[in-house]
Amino acid sequence: MSEHNTEKPLVLLFAGQGNPAIGMGADLWDLTPAAKHIWDCASDVSGMDLRRLCLKGPMNRLIQTTVQQLAVTAINVTLYALCQQEFDRCVIVGSCGHSVGEYSALYAAGSISLEKLFEAIHFRAKVMHDISRLHKGEMAAVKGLDTLRLRELIDSAGLIVDISCDNTPNQQVIGGASEPLRECSRLLREKGFEPVKLGVSGAWHTRLMTEGIALMRNYLAGIEMKPPRHAVVMNVSGKEEYHPEQIKENLALHLTHTVKWRDSINGWLIHQPGVKFIEISNKAYLAQMLTDFSDFTPAMSRHCKALLSA
Repeated sequence: MSEHNTEKPLVLLFAGQGNPAIGMGADLWDLTPAAKHIWDCASDVSGMDLRRLCLKGPMNRLIQTTVQQLAVTAINVTLYALCQQEFDRCVIVGSCGHSVGEYSALYAAGSISLEKLFEAIHFRAKVMHDISRLHKGEMAAVKGLDTLRLRELIDSAGLIVDISCDNTPNQQVIGGASEPLRECSRLLREKGFEPVKLGVSGAWHTRLMTEGIALMRNYLAGIEMKPPRHAVVMNVSGKEEYHPEQIKENLALHLTHTVKWRDSINGWLIHQPGVKFIEISNKAYLAQMLTDFSDFTPAMSRHCKALLSA
């Protein structure tokens, strides 16, 4: 990355769950002692052999949020650690994580230790899993319309479906109980859209997760969290946050509130002069969403694995 070691600011984008694949992370976990330590920590905290689950599945286990959130986080922080030398030569002005990726962003900003990171993810995933078994739901991605038009369509049909993620001006994610979500998907197909069901085991960022807010508040109250050393733009508000108590509250509300990715990118991050986005994920997909923003050009983003192979 020597040709990029300039004063250009970097924004780190950390992936969330929703793209599980057998073998995810297998190319990373033993590359360095630091990488090995990360995966060992995730397995020790969770009591699961995370490497084996990622390598062999089965897929119906890997899509469970209790596994997938840990796997995504382990991959995120491993990639961050592997690129650390390169990042140290640059100016990181902000980070942002999509859904559970927000925890990785906080780790990268020095707000939370590695062990506490995985403990928090393990607790969060269990809460979400337990609630999803009581209130079964699904999620689907929808392209071709903005959040206001989608909300109008849902409300006019009288459906109890939430907008889980306002990703871009052209891409949304909906979530809810299975029957109304399927009815919403049918309605969208009638209007020429093609909803795609996501590989997740519950309806995240919807009212179905309400019971988890108090549980997360109580848990996070006992977690040490430091002010981030660079801006962390949070999903709940779409704005940067530095105060640990407000960060914790946002993380608790995260279970039911829309992921405001569009606001996060368009409100501040994309307008940093000369900004370069570095996507930190197993497989690139956040950069694809950036193409929906009018101020974005392909030269503004790079995947972290390209840094490793440079």
